[in-house]
Amino acid sequence: MSRASVREALRTLELLGIVETRAGGGTFVRQTSPDDLARPLTGLISRGHSLADVIEFRGLIEPAIAALAAERITQAQLTELGGIFATQERKVAAGEPYADEDTRFHELIGEASRNELLTTMLGVVWDVMRESREQWLQTNQRAHSSLDAHRRILAALVAHDGDTARRAAADHIKSVGEGILRLIGGSKV
Repeated sequence: MSRASVREALRTLELLGIVETRAGGGTFVRQTSPDDLARPLTGLISRGHSLADVIEFRGLIEPAIAALAAERITQAQLTELGGIFATQERKVAAGEPYADEDTRFHELIGEASRNELLTTMLGVVWDVMRESREQWLQTNQRAHSSLDAHRRILAALVAHDGDTARRAAADHIKSVGEGILRLIGGSKV
């Protein structure tokens, strides 16, 4: 690799805030948080990729998060997740909007995974998909489908069964993703 290529790569990392160059001292990796890494990722995902690509990415990351959560979730988090699910069920039965509960359900699973980088990346994906997800959640049939999927994920988390949580999350993301793409006329269905 040429020195010019290395210099260019270091300049890019410095612009992203990942490294810092000290005159006479060298180049050092900065203390970064997942949010520091997410900022450039948000721009990249929102402007450079199709919704189908974003959904596909979500389908790779969210099942892994569910599997980790199944191993690491606390009883307090399970109790909170059960409460969120119960509220979502009540709202669906009453025909009320439940997007906030749906979002919180997935966020809490992310928190339970105890991997801040994965959950930060997932948050970026959710920000990009927010509008299409809200459209998707508007029909009664879709609401009940989402509830069924959440019920399976919750059961796997309660059982601390990482493989089942991974499969349930993967099935849920695949179903929702395909539905969103059909709804908006995307591809990769």
